[in-house]
Amino acid sequence: MGHVFISYSHRDTDYAHALADSLQRNGFDVWIDERLDYGSQWPQELQTRLDSCDAFILIMTPRSYASEWVQNELQRAKRKLKPIFPLLLEGDEPWLSVESTQYYDVRGKLLPDDRFRSDLKQVNSIYEGQSAELSTHSVKTTLNPIYSMGSPKPNTGLMFAIIGGIAVLLAAVISLLWSNRSRNSPLPAVNNTPSAVSTFSSDETEIPNDPTAIPSDVPVQISDSSDFIDPQDVPMRLVPAGNFIMGSDTGDTDERPVHTVFLDDFHIDKYEVTNAFYRACITAGACYEPQDTSNYNSSQYADHPVVYVDWNMAKAYCKWRGANLPTEAQWEKAARGADGGTYPWGEGIDCSKANYLGCSEGTTSVMTHESGISPYGVYDMAGNVWEWVEDWYFEGYYSNSQMENPPGPDLGELRVVRSGAWNQGATNVRASFRNAKAPAITDNDIGFRCVSDATP
Repeated sequence: MGHVFISYSHRDTDYAHALADSLQRNGFDVWIDERLDYGSQWPQELQTRLDSCDAFILIMTPRSYASEWVQNELQRAKRKLKPIFPLLLEGDEPWLSVESTQYYDVRGKLLPDDRFRSDLKQVNSIYEGQSAELSTHSVKTTLNPIYSMGSPKPNTGLMFAIIGGIAVLLAAVISLLWSNRSRNSPLPAVNNTPSAVSTFSSDETEIPNDPTAIPSDVPVQISDSSDFIDPQDVPMRLVPAGNFIMGSDTGDTDERPVHTVFLDDFHIDKYEVTNAFYRACITAGACYEPQDTSNYNSSQYADHPVVYVDWNMAKAYCKWRGANLPTEAQWEKAARGADGGTYPWGEGIDCSKANYLGCSEGTTSVMTHESGISPYGVYDMAGNVWEWVEDWYFEGYYSNSQMENPPGPDLGELRVVRSGAWNQGATNVRASFRNAKAPAITDNDIGFRCVSDATP
């Protein structure tokens, strides 16, 4: 029997470790990612362990629902047709993506009992060395809380034999279909929400986006077809070509005058570059470690924006991806859309929309503020961390900047940063607010994202 892979949010570490210890005491070979040897190439090792597991255990909580890594692991397990064992630790019902798969009710931090272990052994024994998923027609039941877990519909030997035949056919069909699909995203992208799980079914149809069908003076409606996955598996969003309103007459003097700018279409990172994404560049030998690695080396911050990177480090990362830092104009359009809203979502602000002063004591996961996304489906364009952009800073630049694809000033001493941060007030996280910092500076409130040309 091969090993069992446990997928969980690191905020549920205590339960995950208790589960792993319980399974190991009962003879299972268990793998969870915090048990990697220090210095291992974490993303590659995680993928290898997941791909080679005989069973995939999913610990379902609101925290794992919002975790990019859990969603990515689940998506890959489904694509690899691994037997999936969902454990409902917290929540009212199972996730939509595993709703048709039998699940086990362990609410109250109950550990699985003999029935679960028996099912796990049976599946591992049957599917050892194969790629197969549990029946998509298993019936879910929830037992009295006095039991250690909910009991799924019993699986007989005959059922497993039938499942085996179905799995072989299903694997062949899905393999053929997936060969024509785009590469998988490491962050969930269905319905443009961080908590949605990307699933596949034979009746799904992807409708290609047509930027020419969207008037340049109307904010773009979010659609999955605007997603673009770059060569390093980083999700980006399309910002179609057209005019937008830049600057503010009510803001600081360097935000004036309000003017109309035309930009060609481009892709921009859907999320601020995370510690996990930045780690891939370091592993490839193209980036330096952040100057302070406190958050970077902590697995619980994997989906937080990378910080303590200066302008040149950010530039190097984007170059490694075949991308660039956004110009100030690109950043502002992606943040506020075409109609010049005060914030990415429009007017008014609260902690449900952005991580700004008083909302937290540091950075938050890049998928936290679903209600604060921009008109193009981009997260954290207000708050969380300042974001480096390409431009040099010049206070009066707007008075004589180009009206089409402005590149920014030719020279300067400071580079522009946008977005505000977790320690900035509401005024400083407005979409038009401009700030600047020395290119060599690093801090716990400075990060970045990248852009790339949108090719036909």
